[in-house]
Amino acid sequence: MIASELLRVRFSLAARIILVLVIAETVFIGLLFTLLPSLIDGLVALNGVIPNATQADQLDAAQLAALNLSTPAIQEVLIDLLGNSGTGIGFPAIAALLLGALTITTEHRRGSLTVSALAEPCRARLLLAKLTALALTVVAAALVLIVVRGLILTAGLAVQGEPFLLDTAAVFGLWGRKALTLVLYAGVGFAVGLLARSPVAVILVLGAMIIIESIVRPITLLIFGASNPALFLPFGLVPDISGTNPLAALTGTTVTTTGVTPTAAVLVLAVWTLIATGTASARFIRTDLPDRQ
Repeated sequence: MIASELLRVRFSLAARIILVLVIAETVFIGLLFTLLPSLIDGLVALNGVIPNATQADQLDAAQLAALNLSTPAIQEVLIDLLGNSGTGIGFPAIAALLLGALTITTEHRRGSLTVSALAEPCRARLLLAKLTALALTVVAAALVLIVVRGLILTAGLAVQGEPFLLDTAAVFGLWGRKALTLVLYAGVGFAVGLLARSPVAVILVLGAMIIIESIVRPITLLIFGASNPALFLPFGLVPDISGTNPLAALTGTTVTTTGVTPTAAVLVLAVWTLIATGTASARFIRTDLPDRQ
């Protein structure tokens, strides 16, 4: 059953498009950081042709040093599977959410979920097979991202002539933790999709949830400080799971997060995933399946 579910996800057009978009975003960010010093030099030279055309010539030595690959923090940005920007959920995590959501809602729309339920009367076993196939697919995609990001960092270091400054064992630990995070986000998306049933509805619901949380988090942080329940909402846990703040790294200040440790953030996200999948599974098991949405 898992093999058939893997084939279903493998030949999904949505899954292919999502993977291509994630790789494209990864390559763009990698090229941006790799070529950024050269771009800044070009902007400075432009000021010699057009006076005050840019503000690039006002950057001091510390700021320029923070914009190349000579610091461990910036190197970690390039290998970060979650696309952490320090401001909330990253694009790869959103892609994992959409992959999980569209995988199940497409089956609802086409009616293939009903056929699967008839072939496997035990709905709990059916859902477990689908979640397992989804998790394996996300892990495979994470391995592809690891290779791409590793090659980008290697190429960037060669172009800029900088040494590799990260601990190899720590890098593999980061990759493992972040691959697990992508699996958990895919599980949340799957659960929301199982509840919403419609691809359009699930995209709107996930988008609304992400936007609302992005508004609630800074407001509660401003009012109540660093100790408030809003910090444990699921879609803003990416910076805490990564354990770094690239925005702080770019300005040369201390690399910090909101205070939730990476291990605690992963556990919190796992709890959200269990709650979401448990709720959606209970509804799926107890309600009738429509023939087609």
